Amino acid sequence: MSGAPVVLLAGPGSRRLEALALESAAEVICGPGFDPESPVARRVFRREHPDLMVAAPERRRRVNPPQFEEGDTKETTLPTALVRAVAADATRFPYEAPRRAIVFLDVDRTEAAAFSALLKILEEPPAKTRFVLTATRPRLLPPTILSRVALRLVPGGTREETAAALRSRGLGEEEAAARAAFLPHDADEAAELDVAEARAVRDALLEAASGVFLTGSLSWALALGTLLGEGDGPEAVRRLQLLAQLLRDASAASVDPEGRFVLFRERFKDLARLGAAPAPRLLEAASGALALAASLTDSRRNVKLSTEAFALGL
Repeated sequence: MSGAPVVLLAGPGSRRLEALALESAAEVICGPGFDPESPVARRVFRREHPDLMVAAPERRRRVNPPQFEEGDTKETTLPTALVRAVAADATRFPYEAPRRAIVFLDVDRTEAAAFSALLKILEEPPAKTRFVLTATRPRLLPPTILSRVALRLVPGGTREETAAALRSRGLGEEEAAARAAFLPHDADEAAELDVAEARAVRDALLEAASGVFLTGSLSWALALGTLLGEGDGPEAVRRLQLLAQLLRDASAASVDPEGRFVLFRERFKDLARLGAAPAPRLLEAASGALALAASLTDSRRNVKLSTEAFALGL
């Protein structure tokens, strides 16, 4: 970790970034060149050190957070009340180490109202505290936040590397390939994936897309729009990205009988069937899905109306 008081780790794979953030926190608490097997470092990695604080959207990932009013909101964003509580606590001196390490995981999922509180502590970081932030989508952060961090880009792993890592954990080749197809950049996230649920969503999108492109049915377009708009904004983004990959797979399947360039090979027959639609139309729709996914990062967009309009426009 650099000597900067605030570092942002950015790249694909939330769990990969979380592991790297803990390593950076261990360096803050133990000092440069620390021994990962030392008792102090082990306490950091076990999330037991009193000078480590982790703020995250999900309760199970938080460490030593200050008291705050949790509320009944879904665990999909970093709560404003938590960020404000951390800001108020940030000036506290360390218990044992020379410095405290405060980690904000998935800071790109911070509630909009919390950015002003976050900015206050990043503008003038306390001398005895270092901050480590993670984001898979750093473009969502306000320029005022980005201007106060030392950005460290962390490239993601390849699908082949993720599948190999999963096989090394004892997963069979077929299951490892299936998980890596859905989450190609992060072996930890892929290992925790509910494959049955992921397949169900994929298959429903493939069925609806086939209905749209092969029959031109309005009812299928409405069904596709509903599927894409289920859940919150991040879930809609994931589904749009998945649809884009399916459309690309379908275009490839029509000219690749061995499926060498098809990601979801287990659905090759259905993808090849969808590939009967004109390839330019499929690829244009894939690009449109990715463009909409990028635009949905603006919290002012209505997710359901946006996905419905996109599907009807196909």
